[in-house]
Amino acid sequence: MSLASALVPESGADRVETLPIPVPASAWSALLSVPSQGRKWPGVARAAVTVALPGLGGLAFGSGSVSAVATLGAFAVVYGEGRPYRVRWRIVALVGVALVALAGIGAAAGALVHARDASPGWWLLMIGVMTTVVAVGAYVVDALRTGPPGAFLPLLSVVIASTLPGAGVPVASVLGWTALGAASALVVAMSGFPFRPRTPERTAVAAAVRDVESMLAENTAHRRRDAVRSLHGAWLCLHDADLVRPVRGRAPHRLARMLYAAHLRCSAALRGVPHDAASPEDDLHAQVPLRRPPALHLLARARHPHGRTVTILVRLLIACPVAGVLALVLDTGRPDWAVITTAMILHQGPDRVLGMHRAAHRFLGTVVGLVLLAALWYLEPRGAALVLVLAALMAAIEAFLVRHYGIAMAAITPLAMILGGVGLPGDVGPAIRDRMIETVIGVAVALAVMWGVLPRAHRRILVDADDRVAAAVANLTAETGDRERRRLRRDLAFDLQASTAAAVGAAHTEPRWTADRWADHHALHEQGYRLLAAPVGSD
Repeated sequence: MSLASALVPESGADRVETLPIPVPASAWSALLSVPSQGRKWPGVARAAVTVALPGLGGLAFGSGSVSAVATLGAFAVVYGEGRPYRVRWRIVALVGVALVALAGIGAAAGALVHARDASPGWWLLMIGVMTTVVAVGAYVVDALRTGPPGAFLPLLSVVIASTLPGAGVPVASVLGWTALGAASALVVAMSGFPFRPRTPERTAVAAAVRDVESMLAENTAHRRRDAVRSLHGAWLCLHDADLVRPVRGRAPHRLARMLYAAHLRCSAALRGVPHDAASPEDDLHAQVPLRRPPALHLLARARHPHGRTVTILVRLLIACPVAGVLALVLDTGRPDWAVITTAMILHQGPDRVLGMHRAAHRFLGTVVGLVLLAALWYLEPRGAALVLVLAALMAAIEAFLVRHYGIAMAAITPLAMILGGVGLPGDVGPAIRDRMIETVIGVAVALAVMWGVLPRAHRRILVDADDRVAAAVANLTAETGDRERRRLRRDLAFDLQASTAAAVGAAHTEPRWTADRWADHHALHEQGYRLLAAPVGSD
């Protein structure tokens, strides 16, 4: 008997009525639906400006098309969107430094690969570098549950930078232009702070209130999903801005009061609406979501061999080298594109249904992106026109990377191929052919590993997640000190969310097995949320 099973009440009177297990969205809906994400245009504009500033500046000072390389550092601006200025500058600066370092690593490895007398064996070095980058990035991203874009843009920077020495761009120039792009990202990301320092918080709360009101007017699964996602995002934003904790002697901040009122309306509505099946939105309770545990704590906890993070890591460490070597054996032009295709399908989580959807998005988005590349090649934009095209593609990436991976891929594909050659390819036919072959290889390897490596990982992940919840419940029940109880409550809140994700993945992958343990899982969650509802000192 697992620890989780031992803590679930045996009395029938204590059991909570449960709904059938979650069911996945249809493939058609997953391909076509684009979730609402509130007011996006300011972030889209910032992404475009971040690329255009150094690119057009470089052209003005005679640097030529190489100034487009600054886009590698400009990727950092995406990671600051939606975050309050209090933490945004740190996030963008940290990601910018990482992008500069990774661009340098990619360019140095690419210089060896593309050297005049280099043997094809040097591609193995590039495959190893990419596998290491995505493995480390995926571990960090999943352990911290940061969500999209995750490790994608850093890995893309490595891939693009690795091709630049072959296009005649020295490693030092790659580093310099990437650093300039990262600096541009930081300046643009913080540009609104002197004028409206609370705009991110107000925007997040307004979006949550709007989505809750839409859900109350039309209580559908789609509206519930948008409302709960917006509420969690807004609470995360207010926690980052330090507006949730009451200041001694003062009332809670106005934005926190507005958000809590919307939160209560949403929670009450969710309790009274009939469902055909359970969903992650059912975990929204009346209490305010807590701040996440510290990053180092989460990174250490993710090492557990039965957990979700290690499962992702093992699959990546197998799939990425296999995809790269297979592409190398088939003599495609760019084995690294097969690696990045495989990595991006697998690194967001072990859920097979969602993985199949990502694979379809990746393939179809790449096809559309290659058509767009062919159209651009026909139009032949040069100089400032090409920089503006890149800015528009970056804007599209920011608009859709979180909302619809397929649409984002349609923009990423031409952007990556233009940047990799510092301009449009001279002969677009072979470039399109090789990219399609490498994409097919990457998708095929990812699907084979998803289904064939650790095929019952979803069972271990759910059992491990529920056992963590049970342990947190037991520890919190036994603890009496307020300070330690606050730490344990944060752990429990995080573990409950992780357990919900694990249950959804298991239900998608093996419905019958999940249904057998669903009632115990749900009752354990009710215990956890009842404990979180108990009053304690300031969190």
